[in-house]
Amino acid sequence: MPAISLLQHIAVRHAPFLIASAVLLAAFQLLICAAVGSVDVSGALETLVHSLPPLMQEIVSSQLFGGFTPRGLLAFGWSHPVTHALGSAVAIVLATRAVAGESETGAIELLMSQPLSRGAYFAAHVVFALAAIASLSAAGVLGTVIGQGVFEIERFGPGPLLRLALAYSLLQGAVFGITLLLSAFGREGGRVASGGFLIVLISYFGEAIGRLWNKAAFIRPWTLHEYFPPNDILVRGLGIAKPAVVLGSVLAASLALAWARFRTRDVP
Repeated sequence: MPAISLLQHIAVRHAPFLIASAVLLAAFQLLICAAVGSVDVSGALETLVHSLPPLMQEIVSSQLFGGFTPRGLLAFGWSHPVTHALGSAVAIVLATRAVAGESETGAIELLMSQPLSRGAYFAAHVVFALAAIASLSAAGVLGTVIGQGVFEIERFGPGPLLRLALAYSLLQGAVFGITLLLSAFGREGGRVASGGFLIVLISYFGEAIGRLWNKAAFIRPWTLHEYFPPNDILVRGLGIAKPAVVLGSVLAASLALAWARFRTRDVP
């Protein structure tokens, strides 16, 4: 029963932020559909790209690796920095608050004084965070589905959409796991959040640089964002076995290390 009460407490605390993030992600994917379906965005972009200098053409094309087709542009919506920022914000905030944030405010001492084991406390935060991330992914996919219907864009099948939601959830789950590991060692929420943000930033730009510059291509397999391929899923119809294994392994390893630290650390 204390674990259920803790879950309710976490849900009440984070509900406004999570709802706002889900609505924004769904609205952003809907707006991408609106742009693709309402005007000839693909033709305009192609003309614009051809007018740019060669280097700029390469940079833009690397971001639109799904091509200028409606499907390619919708896939780009899932690679967009806004999409990644919303998911990472949720993952980082939940992980930071789980341990370091509660230690900083002193709330963790009060919670641990209740008949609640450390295992139950840790599990409650992990279960809630993963459920929240899955809900965020579902909201984004729902925005895409509604947008395709409203603006009469060729629909994706349920298989690719489910794979997309799973891949996005695993990516943000990996971000959560890594940040939770930092949180398990930290005592200041701000420093932990900054560390999580820096890791996401390095991963995102590392993957982009590796895609643009052949000599830096070796960086890509070491970034998290390399294993979230919306174009492969939505345009090419490929599976996500390798991304699921890699991101799932990062999540599992991060959670295991975070628990090993949390179960032995002093409170606060």
